[in-house]
Amino acid sequence: SQHINYNAEKFRYRFVNHEGKKEIGITVNDILAQNNSRLEGDWPEAVNRLVVETDQAVEKIDVKSLLECDFSTTTKNSLTASRIVLLDMLKEYFSYKMYLCCGIPKITLEGTLEDWTKLQEKVIQLRQLDLDMDFWLDKLDPVVWQLIETYKGNVDEDFWSKIISLQSFGSGPSYVTGWTMALFPYKNNGKKLEGNKITPDDFPDGRVEVPFTTDTGLSLKFVAGFLGAQQKSLENSDELVVSPVIGWFVIDDKTTN
Repeated sequence: SQHINYNAEKFRYRFVNHEGKKEIGITVNDILAQNNSRLEGDWPEAVNRLVVETDQAVEKIDVKSLLECDFSTTTKNSLTASRIVLLDMLKEYFSYKMYLCCGIPKITLEGTLEDWTKLQEKVIQLRQLDLDMDFWLDKLDPVVWQLIETYKGNVDEDFWSKIISLQSFGSGPSYVTGWTMALFPYKNNGKKLEGNKITPDDFPDGRVEVPFTTDTGLSLKFVAGFLGAQQKSLENSDELVVSPVIGWFVIDDKTTN
């Protein structure tokens, strides 16, 4: 590791394609806990997660299999020590960060680039209808633009770090902030969502209801929209992802006399 550190720029091309340092971030809230200024928990697993992410970020060499201590005499301590040496060897190319707070570690944008640009076109068309929706579209448009740029590979890390956050202010109410608020023009009470914060109770439920009757005397209604969330594993992986569930159903209209 010392040899690479002493000659980091000379051998940069052998390991990475980027300049400077690229951040390697891992979530450890499930294995480490902060007690005042001390961190306690499963440190070997934390080191392993850093190594796995770093190994994936090294484009040209399988450094994990090359440098890990994996002999018959290897102990858990010697394995962890060898992994730390690996991290040391690459510290001129990467910075390491552990996230102790709950968060969203990864986002997948499904569909095609054409889908996302079509969404942007629909926002433009809505604005052209002159329906007094600029109070919402002015907030929504830059979010859609960022989604398109991310799909193209131009990721704004600052933007993605501000998806949603819960903030408490003393004895007062808690507020949800972040650019997710741009997705909602109105609060649950029907008032416009001003600014970029909302209380949890003010979130709209994301569903619509359409009542209808039949010539046989039935009073029913369609219900459609966001019905919840689902968790599933990615194909050929044990990684779990959460995605929204959009659906519809028909129920009796209890509001009809």
